[in-house]
Amino acid sequence: MEVDRIRLVALTIMFLASLISWKLVVEYDFPVFKYVDADQPLELIEKDTATIGQQASRFLWNYRVLDLIGQAFVLFASAACCMALLRVEERKR
Repeated sequence: MEVDRIRLVALTIMFLASLISWKLVVEYDFPVFKYVDADQPLELIEKDTATIGQQASRFLWNYRVLDLIGQAFVLFASAACCMALLRVEERKR
């Protein structure tokens, strides 16, 4: 059985990319549930809406690493899908 080197390289790169992604996600703190208190009811709309834009902007600039990781994953996945769709298959005789 012949080893397909392209598949081997692709699997190695995918494994390394997933390992790096996992390390970055574990290393950086993601404060999704930082402000959730179990004793108080959840409010979907804040009372003070004057600073929502500033808070959202601050969050996006402070956690830029997560945004870049997401973008890199989307670009990698789209490139892999395009390669899979546009590959040339050899005819079997």
